[in-house]
This record gives sequence, C-alpha cells and structure tokens, in this order.
Amino acid sequence: MTIFEIRDESADDRLLGYLFYYPKRKRFYAELLSELDEWNAPFIFWEKVKKGQFSIGHEKSMDFVRQRIIPSDRQNIGMILKDNNLSEYDDYRLLCLSQGRCAQDDIYLVKADEEDINVEIKERLSKKVDDVMPLSEKRVMVFFKNHRTGIADIEKLRKEDRLFSRILSEEDLFKNVKTSPGGNGIEWGSSVNISAEELYKECKEIDIKYEDIVGFMANRIVDTSEATQLLGCTRQYINQLVKQDKIKPIKEGSNNNLFLCRDIEEYLKSLG
Repeated sequence: MTIFEIRDESADDRLLGYLFYYPKRKRFYAELLSELDEWNAPFIFWEKVKKGQFSIGHEKSMDFVRQRIIPSDRQNIGMILKDNNLSEYDDYRLLCLSQGRCAQDDIYLVKADEEDINVEIKERLSKKVDDVMPLSEKRVMVFFKNHRTGIADIEKLRKEDRLFSRILSEEDLFKNVKTSPGGNGIEWGSSVNISAEELYKECKEIDIKYEDIVGFMANRIVDTSEATQLLGCTRQYINQLVKQDKIKPIKEGSNNNLFLCRDIEEYLKSLG
C-alpha cells in the first residue's frame, strides 16, 4: 500500500485528506478530513462532501487520479511514456511523476508513512472490513478491523439495486463475496460493492469474534485423512460414503475433502 497526503498549496499546504493505492488490485481510495466543506474540498469530490461522505470509493477516487495525469488517449502518449522510461501506461507511476498536480487547482500529493496518518483518519480506518463470510438467506457476517462483528442482510440492503439482481438470485455468485482492497467494503467484482461505512452502520452487531470462527474451524472441521482416523477406515471407504450421500463434505477438493465433525459423529451413531 502507498499513501499520499492530499494538500492544497493555495491554502498554506493545508492537509485535505489521503489517497491510498493498493498495487495488487491497482485500486485507489481517498479519505478526506471531515472538517472540509464543498468549498475547500477537491472539486471532483464536492458532491460527496456536501452529503457528509468523506470516504471515497474506488471509481470516484480513480476519476480524481485521472484528472491529474496525462490521459491515455493523448496523441503523442507513446513518446511521453518513452521519455519517462515507462514501457506502458501506468496510472500510479504517472501520478508519482506529476505529484498529482494539474492546471485546474493548486492541489498536490506527497507520499506519507502509515504512522503519520491523521488521528481522525486512523479511527475511520479501524472501521474498515477485515474479512467477510457469506451466510444463508443472502446475509453476510462482517468482521471489522476494530474487532466488531456484525451481520448484514444484503437482500434487504440491495433488493432494488439492479446491479445486485444476479448476486441475489444465484447462490454460487453470492457466496463469492470478497473484501475490497484495504477493507474499504465487500464486493462481488469491482462494480458490485457495498462500502465499509454503510456496512458498519447497517450491520446488526453480534457477540462473536473472528477468533471464535477460527477456533470452530480448527476444532470441528476435519479433512479426509482425519475422517479416516475417526471412522477407522480407508480413504477409499470415505469416498464411497460420499458417493452414497451418507456423509457430505462441506468443501470438495481434487485429493482431499473437508467435513464437519458433527456429520462424521452422526454417521458413527447410525452404525450403532
């Protein structure tokens, strides 16, 4: 992760917020200080700020970045890239070269260290998503970085949103939920997402910790080898039981399956 301070040279280098870049997914996210209003915030964000929204999603943050770098359709872009030792168009490297300066305002960017982030923003970052787990009935369990856990009803939150229609109608797609870069939300692909801020507000808090889930999996889930030990049989026999639908794996692999201990214990009881 790379962090940039967003500063305004025309206002005595005032700190406006931060721009975060996640290289693995090539995503940008901005966090603005809540003291800003629509008049002193970067113009591209004024509508968000006017609504009291200071955590900026990837798409709007990307618009901010592209406003401050050479456009990819510039007529002589090939020569410009070559002159700057770039083999291809790269938003991040071009942003570093320009320091985020553009002709429309006096805003510029400067790299910063994580420990130097403003206290307000650090508090906001603590409410980002640490992990997410799909549940039944189109719900998800969300683990936040500050150790809070909550359950969100995605069908209730996004029932009228056309972008979510397939997600809510196809179970396999719904289960493919991921955490957005930096914990900025959850997503089913970059364009189908819910922000961390909305989830933190809408989640029903529950008294379960991430460590509780990890502990359950460590103690109550077994692989094929462990199942053979519990049943006192061979792997071939386990495979036969699966084919006969007498025990059901919770996850299937090419050479190994995972089972709930409960299901193995229930099968043992059925044998008398």
